[in-house]
Amino acid sequence: MARKDPNRRLTTLDASFLYCEKPKEPLHIGACTIYEGHISREALMHTFLERLHMLPRYRQKAVFPPFGLAHPTWEDDPDFDLRNHVEELTLPALADDRVLSEVGGRVFAPLLDRNRPLWKTVLLQGRPDGNTALIWKVHHAVVDGISGVDLIMVLHDLKLAAEPPAPPPTPWQPQPLPDPLTLLQDAMQDWLTGTVQWWTNESLRLLRPAEMTERVRQMTTVMTSSMSALLWPAPRVSFNGPLSGERQFAWAEFSFTEVRAIRAVLGGTVNDVVLAVIAGGLGRYLRAHGHRTEEVELRTMCPVSMRREDEHGALGNLISMIFVPLYVGITDPVERLTAERAAMERLKSQDQAGALYALTSLFNQVPPAWQAVSGQFTVPNLLLNTVATNIPGPQIPLYLAGHKLLALYPLGLLAANIGLFNAIVSYNQKLIISPTVDPQLMPDVWFYTDCLKASFAELRAAAERAAATARLHSSVQEQVAA
Repeated sequence: MARKDPNRRLTTLDASFLYCEKPKEPLHIGACTIYEGHISREALMHTFLERLHMLPRYRQKAVFPPFGLAHPTWEDDPDFDLRNHVEELTLPALADDRVLSEVGGRVFAPLLDRNRPLWKTVLLQGRPDGNTALIWKVHHAVVDGISGVDLIMVLHDLKLAAEPPAPPPTPWQPQPLPDPLTLLQDAMQDWLTGTVQWWTNESLRLLRPAEMTERVRQMTTVMTSSMSALLWPAPRVSFNGPLSGERQFAWAEFSFTEVRAIRAVLGGTVNDVVLAVIAGGLGRYLRAHGHRTEEVELRTMCPVSMRREDEHGALGNLISMIFVPLYVGITDPVERLTAERAAMERLKSQDQAGALYALTSLFNQVPPAWQAVSGQFTVPNLLLNTVATNIPGPQIPLYLAGHKLLALYPLGLLAANIGLFNAIVSYNQKLIISPTVDPQLMPDVWFYTDCLKASFAELRAAAERAAATARLHSSVQEQVAA
């Protein structure tokens, strides 16, 4: 008997992260979090058990239909055992942050087991300060950056002695896995329904000139706003190359108050400031390694959330992207921020993210079997050097199992010859840039974070000088007026 649940089947975008995954390019995202004091494995599992009813995907696995007639569906795992998803390791003696980043990178690197729900958490004990580190891994087919933060909010409390969430009305009982014939029946029905709906919508769109005009505008925007990226390949740098499968991460923390102060004085958005810091850091890093950066522009992909306010809390991917130049050759911090700001304003005015999001709807008509096969081909990446994703997080402290969350370092995925992923998040009045790297392509990630800190310092100093000049000018004006 066919089962009716419109949320069970993965979208084309969600499924693409399963189709494109390769042994050396796992497509999960996550975080390294550090908590005050010791959290035992038992306490962490107890917290999960209290909240799993609010996280249905955490007890479901991806099940593929016969012949690839449709995208996979999320089905209850009848063999779900929380112990398979919560592990515990002990760090080497006197492990500092750099050891944590190396061990944590090795924990983060492997593929998730597709025979189980696509997530895992590993406790890392033995830090000299007595605190507990956790490595979180969640497949990108389950969450994007925004829904990842929503996930964090479900698992954490807003105060130290919070009451546990209300239990579910009835204990969880997994639904039996559908048999192959039911999977086939569901897939055929969904494919036929989707096809009829698409043809109906497209046919009726011909009778709505306004919709056709908007579609033409979106396609034109895609071409015009992306033409430079398509015609002029991004320059190859040291962290662009075949990936090894190894992973490491580091982090640089900044005062969110200072970031906002820079924005207030020099203009732009918080994201403009972050991109200017990253461009400056990359410029320093490349010059230190003998790269010429005069008039050089790298290119980063910046994911853009298309999630509406009423879609917060829903899992899955509702994202688009923009291709942003990084002006690594501009050494003056104010000029670099001005250039990044102008580039972002141009891309926003062109609505590149919206146009690319509309374009992805065309892939819904590509047979899933073709998508699955094509996803395993390696296409040369000439468009991008890196990725930078900025996710707003909570500006108040959070607590897990009664322990304060001291630090949150987001971890990104590496693919398509991109050996550097800049994951950015704000938490508890700090802004964190956390690069995830392939150490075979960027073996000195901590030096890169030093470059980021130096880039931020020069931008902050420039803002302070500009603010002092503005105050002096205001004072002179007041004296003249008096």
